[in-house]
Amino acid sequence: MVNVQPPLIISKELIEPSSPTPHHLKYFNLSLLDQLSPNFYLPMMMLYPKTDINTDDITNILKKSLSETLTLYYPFAGRPGSKGVIECNDNGVEFFVARVNCKLSEILEKTEPQTIDMFYPEGVLWNESYKGSLLVVQVTFLNCGAVAISNCLLHKIADGGTVASFLWDWASLARNSGLNVPSPHFISKSLVPPSDPPIVREITKIEKFDDCVTRRFIFDASKLAHLKAMLTKLGVSNPSRVELVGAIIYKCFMTANFKAMGESSRPYLFIQPVNLRPRTVPPVPANSVGNFSWFSTVMVKNEKEKELHSLVTAMKTGMAQFNDRFGKNKTSNECYAMICDMMKHMMNKSMSDECNVYKGTSLCRFPFDDIDFGWGKPVWAGPCSSVISNTFVLKDAPDFGIEAWVTLREEEMGFFASEVVALF
Repeated sequence: MVNVQPPLIISKELIEPSSPTPHHLKYFNLSLLDQLSPNFYLPMMMLYPKTDINTDDITNILKKSLSETLTLYYPFAGRPGSKGVIECNDNGVEFFVARVNCKLSEILEKTEPQTIDMFYPEGVLWNESYKGSLLVVQVTFLNCGAVAISNCLLHKIADGGTVASFLWDWASLARNSGLNVPSPHFISKSLVPPSDPPIVREITKIEKFDDCVTRRFIFDASKLAHLKAMLTKLGVSNPSRVELVGAIIYKCFMTANFKAMGESSRPYLFIQPVNLRPRTVPPVPANSVGNFSWFSTVMVKNEKEKELHSLVTAMKTGMAQFNDRFGKNKTSNECYAMICDMMKHMMNKSMSDECNVYKGTSLCRFPFDDIDFGWGKPVWAGPCSSVISNTFVLKDAPDFGIEAWVTLREEEMGFFASEVVALF
């Protein structure tokens, strides 16, 4: 970890929408998928190199454009009201300005999760009882002139697609104040609520552990290409880089679990959230706000299914079945109704009670590496460490490689890292 002191907070204020929210929009109803989402914040941080723009001007540009953006994304400036409702009262979002005594080169030389965590507002990450605004931003100036912009958006009102759309629109307004940015589409307004809604609960049990550790792994594009060629010879049809890395991680998860915990008769269940927006007919707009994803799953029950080529094939099959179920001439409301029906059958059954559950999320192809506020694209963009075990997040790395942020209990992480080195 880079040996630097945490950032010093210079200021904190609430940024309100540039125009008041109309009275008829004062109450925003969350969809069932929003309510099912955990109560923690989705993190994303961008690192920018030194620019000729001074720090005061950068701060003012960001605050002014954020205020304009909040007029479009008006629920973000509100506060939770009664169950399932956001009161769009224009209270604003928390905006921190900080300074840190380190250089960008120090961060990039060893981009460790614990170092990246320093650039997020204190007390927000994974804090389900945080009482602040729905969106929390921190702008941190490094002493070399570089800038870090971190964002925490409450999962109840956003998924990864929403985070990407919001940051893209905010950056567009920062570059071109007064630009006519298309108004976002609010998913919950278009989804017909279920007539007999199941009790709101999380899909799977989210287990937090104090002894969790997050480590960053880089999967080089050339090695991925070599592995793809090997698996193709074994009959795997055109595996994607996300499928390859996901399968490697899942295989190493299973081995690490076995070495740390001993033999278990329980099967392994692998879960991947899938964005439903482009899969419906017609597609839901990409700039749709809210949660609109469901889960593609893979179950592994025996040793043969743990082979890498078998895992990749199972992932491809699982995604094909997902697309067949949700993306074959289905409207957004038909997909939503299917999810509601599935929830009724899941009410009295927790998957984590019967299986070893692992969850992976891919941010690849989301435009986080292209978020330009007016002083160029970030030299790095990514998440933070996690306290939720048995999870990973994938993001794009240079030259079509993949960067994985993996979280496991400490007793398993050493075994996992060794397996990754041996396998890749």
